[in-house]
Amino acid sequence: MDAIKSNFEKIAHQARQDGAKVEMLLSGGESLSIGYQKKKLDAFESTQSQMAGFRVILGGNQGYAYTENLSEESLLRTYREALNNAKTVQKGEGFEVPLAKPVTHQTMNLFNPENIEMDKKMEIARLLEEKCLSKDARIQSVPYSNFDSSVSFKRILNSEGLDQEFKQTYYSGYAYPLAKEGESSKMGGEGFFARKFSDINIDQVVDEGVNNAVSRLGAQKLTTGKYAVVIDRTQFPMILAMINDYFSAKEVHEGKSLFDGKLGQKIASEKFQLLDDPFELRGSAVRPFDDEGSSSQKTVLFENGVLKNFLTNLEYSKKMSLPHTAHASRSPASQSSIAPTNLIVGKGTKSLQELLSSYDKVVHLKEFSGGLHAGFKESTGDFSMPAEGFLYENGKLVGAIDQFVMSGNVLELLRDIEELGNEYNKPGSSRICPDVLIKSLSFAGA
Repeated sequence: MDAIKSNFEKIAHQARQDGAKVEMLLSGGESLSIGYQKKKLDAFESTQSQMAGFRVILGGNQGYAYTENLSEESLLRTYREALNNAKTVQKGEGFEVPLAKPVTHQTMNLFNPENIEMDKKMEIARLLEEKCLSKDARIQSVPYSNFDSSVSFKRILNSEGLDQEFKQTYYSGYAYPLAKEGESSKMGGEGFFARKFSDINIDQVVDEGVNNAVSRLGAQKLTTGKYAVVIDRTQFPMILAMINDYFSAKEVHEGKSLFDGKLGQKIASEKFQLLDDPFELRGSAVRPFDDEGSSSQKTVLFENGVLKNFLTNLEYSKKMSLPHTAHASRSPASQSSIAPTNLIVGKGTKSLQELLSSYDKVVHLKEFSGGLHAGFKESTGDFSMPAEGFLYENGKLVGAIDQFVMSGNVLELLRDIEELGNEYNKPGSSRICPDVLIKSLSFAGA
């Protein structure tokens, strides 16, 4: 028996004497980060981390505490702190929150450490910058580029006898070159995510990153008006981020979700399909079990535009008499919540060019400039987001456009989906999307 399990069993025994139930979530890992600037090594950081978070259930109350010290004394002290918090926080659910029972979960073989020489890792980091600089004379610099090698683990033990662990290894990186021509300057970028070192394709990252920058040089202002818009596969994840919390049964219960009262109703285009899939290896949110230790499962969220399910953990499944979907989400330092894993939008049959040829004028939205908090109001679903992209007329590129704001309502946007593309964005995101054609949105430009 390892030290962690031995120490936890002592704590579980103490919890039983205290009339409580206890859960311990451990997470951590190792990472190596390397970056070059002006063809010189600029950043080299190797880190290790580990943390243990306790959740103590005392009747209808829950208490939390965490520590980065995994010694027996520290773990016991942290348990007692969580127990005291459970006694102090008089939440009183009226029922005892259940813990996950030991079950067999799907095996996911994503822990595959490779013995890669440091020189080869440094070469990847160096080439991300170097190849961007040499690819096009208009590239002035590469302000952001990086290579990361990561190992992560998560382990959950509880007083019901559960003890489950999941480890994974992966590589990631990015390059954001800055292009300049005359008075115009634009920064674009591209990244990669790979489970095997041999799968890293530097040339593809460089080609797409440089093209994303230089293709937007000389951008013109867009005339204010309503336009059909193709939201690029790399940007539709922002739309999913807007509705992300609406699926949480906790948000529904607290009256914060715009999906409240709409279960089983058709509230999106019939062409909109959305699946939560924790086993999809293209996504970054893979896991065999959730943060309570319950076995992961696929969950249909939208089918032909109909809202099919909310996401639940054990507490809210019981509280709201909903199916248990195993979507507990927390870190050792946070309280239990509910969140999706990999959200996958069903593909359509149209090529990007076919989507761009759908109307006389179509905006191809290639970047939300300010991020989600730049102009989204979760309580109403309204958004007003600064963005950049390209204007097409009769399927032909007119040119790059910028300095415009796209406005609308996210629920109306879902209803106005006309077609979806037949290709997905690259692996490495927890939101897997095709290009999406929206029949009309408001644009404020020149």
